[in-house]
Amino acid sequence: MAEHNYHVIGHTLLRITIGLLFLVAGIKKLMAPDAISGMLSGLGFPAPVFFAWILILAEVIFGALVLVGYKVRYTAWPLALVLAVAWILAVIPSQQGITSSNSFFHLIGIAGLLTIAWSGPGKWAMTKR
Repeated sequence: MAEHNYHVIGHTLLRITIGLLFLVAGIKKLMAPDAISGMLSGLGFPAPVFFAWILILAEVIFGALVLVGYKVRYTAWPLALVLAVAWILAVIPSQQGITSSNSFFHLIGIAGLLTIAWSGPGKWAMTKR
């Protein structure tokens, strides 16, 4: 298999796994939206119920769109924003701090989503970009 094919398959694997990660997390949050609004309230979010539903819908909808490779140039950005906000407002201020594995998880997720947005979805996607 040519090196180019590995590159394209790598993008596909990255897109599918990150899409699944957000879709599954969003579905889990959908089962307990009160817990999410409580968490956001504890972080000081205004209108925590509203933002809980924004978070849940973003993870489910954009996670599914990234999973199937639909317009990833646009659909990966909201998920990167979700991770960035979580990293800045929840992970860094926690006792885990910036050097924790949870912190690195968020940074790796952001990097993966930016790679998908900038480089495309790989093979077996609904759209090329």
